[in-house]
Amino acid sequence: MMNNLEITSHGFRRARVRSLIQLGSLVVKAGLLETFQITLGDDLQRDPDTKEPIAALFKGFLVLNEIANSEEAFIPLWAAQGLTALAKDKEKKN
Repeated sequence: MMNNLEITSHGFRRARVRSLIQLGSLVVKAGLLETFQITLGDDLQRDPDTKEPIAALFKGFLVLNEIANSEEAFIPLWAAQGLTALAKDKEKKN
């Protein structure tokens, strides 16, 4: 029984980490690192120079969440437009 819980817990952690890495890649693809002047490799929690850009990016995520939860948001349209943008990005790389 305990071994089953460990496997399930380990599998969940791996899946969670994979999802977080993929979400981070979307932040990079969207150009948000450049927009907020965040450099990959910086310690975002310890480097005092990253405090304001990270706070600004976080606020941007909060605003996006408010918009996505509003009655005006049409998520299926965003999805279609996002798929188009991802396809164009993929074409550009090929």
